[in-house]
Amino acid sequence: MNSQVQISNSDNNQPSLIFTHPTTFFYRSPNDCYHYRVICKEISNDTVEYLLNKSSKESNVQSNENESIFYYQQQYNNQFYQISCEIVSPLVINNCLSKNFLGIEFQQNMEQENLVLNFDQKENLKCHLKKYLSQYVLEIKN
Repeated sequence: MNSQVQISNSDNNQPSLIFTHPTTFFYRSPNDCYHYRVICKEISNDTVEYLLNKSSKESNVQSNENESIFYYQQQYNNQFYQISCEIVSPLVINNCLSKNFLGIEFQQNMEQENLVLNFDQKENLKCHLKKYLSQYVLEIKN
């Protein structure tokens, strides 16, 4: 899934290898019991400028209680991304694991779970995802 990209290191002019990473993936941060579906969407410099110039009274992004949205700048090329993280239902994960590893499909009642991310969870997710993403080059597939 990951491939390698060679980039030059400005400190010593020696090329270094960095791994690419898909822009849509699942992630679970340390000290969090939930998994998240993460979507990294490249944003233009015009969009960045617009977001920076908005008044502080305006909200940058409308979000649901079960998602977190933040912005991230990739180090190697300074490209900006909107990072959207949506909580994945534990029932969905259990069903997926049971089906893919045990060949068992449960007919469980899949009522809508009320999954809510609080401020601390959002901040924890943002902090750990930024550290995680800094190890990779986000790979945009055309």
